[in-house]
Amino acid sequence: MLAMLLALGASLAWGASDFLGGWQSRSLPLLTVLLATQSTSVVLLVVAVAGRAAGPPDVSYVVAGAGAGLAELAGAAALYRGLAVGRMSLVAPIAAAAPAVPLVAGLVLGEVPGPAQSTGLVLIVAGIAFASRARGSAGRVGPSIAYGIAAAIGFGVFFVAMDAASEGGLLWALLVARLTALAAIGTAMAAARSGPAIRRTDLPVLVVTGVLMTAGDAMYAAATTVGYLGVVAVLAALHSVVTIGLARILLHERVAAWQQIGIAGCLTGVAVLAVA
Repeated sequence: MLAMLLALGASLAWGASDFLGGWQSRSLPLLTVLLATQSTSVVLLVVAVAGRAAGPPDVSYVVAGAGAGLAELAGAAALYRGLAVGRMSLVAPIAAAAPAVPLVAGLVLGEVPGPAQSTGLVLIVAGIAFASRARGSAGRVGPSIAYGIAAAIGFGVFFVAMDAASEGGLLWALLVARLTALAAIGTAMAAARSGPAIRRTDLPVLVVTGVLMTAGDAMYAAATTVGYLGVVAVLAALHSVVTIGLARILLHERVAAWQQIGIAGCLTGVAVLAVA
């Protein structure tokens, strides 16, 4: 029961964080949103790591954590941008297909997925194809799908790299990843010669977004230690449903019938991969 509650909590936190991040990206520069949310996460993780006696991990784990941070940053940037300029109800389920990335990578390397994994991949691909069949709003559908796929790739690579980095300690892995992402954001802003353009009224929402993102990570990690990974992964994958629901309720987004079928296909494929 505890694992289920933690996994559901993670899905709620991630889904709300994704919605808020995308929503803020509609009125603020993307780098500003990323800077604020990642900075909030770093502060929380520094406090968490300071409360533990374990020392820093070996260099190999640090390198893996840094790679995970860059991949997650790329995924988050694509997700927020897609949620800002596209349809949240399309971007979110496609981005949730991130677990398929490690399977595709294995397939390229000669690994053969099992029947359940193959079924999940087919459902995701079919779901994306159905979601792209929209009429009347095609201008927003194309970017929605493109950014959703880019986000899925970024998060998928993050899962692979974080799995290796976590062997040196989960909190340290998350902290290294977020510090690397923060350094990359700072470098990008310096190169663009642009400073953070945060209005005082926007700061609370950005901080809440960072807190929710970190809380989701923590609850998911805790759930995997006390429950079955397959069950936890399925429940946590509901975060895209939360984002879709918030977009429908608060932004009044309409979803065509073909797109509803595509969304259902993507979410079903994610669930199949999670239990495979």
